[in-house]
Amino acid sequence: MKAELFERVREIPGVVVSEGAFAPGDAVWVGRREIAHVDADGALDVRLTKAVIRARREEFRSDPRIRLRAGPSDWIEVSVVSPEDIDFAVDLVKEAIAANVSTAQAGAPPTGTELERRRRFH
Repeated sequence: MKAELFERVREIPGVVVSEGAFAPGDAVWVGRREIAHVDADGALDVRLTKAVIRARREEFRSDPRIRLRAGPSDWIEVSVVSPEDIDFAVDLVKEAIAANVSTAQAGAPPTGTELERRRRFH
């Protein structure tokens, strides 16, 4: 599922798939901000922003594919196990792009020593 998910995400205009800062492996970036990655447990973390999560909280709470974090957070966790879940996850990534593009620093995702420095803080 992960390969198919990232194959679809790579087709979305305005994103770059590059090494992640929060988890090993590929991550989705808008400018220099990471907006999605797959955790070690296989769940997709998506940075929707607190405002979007607050606006959709009740919907997200009732969806068994979504796990909200305990405190205020920009991130949700999405279970992706079926083709329908991939469609749902791609739509959430598109929503994360829209929510983050105006505030993300422009430029390419960090690499090398800058990426390693970011990882130390997470």
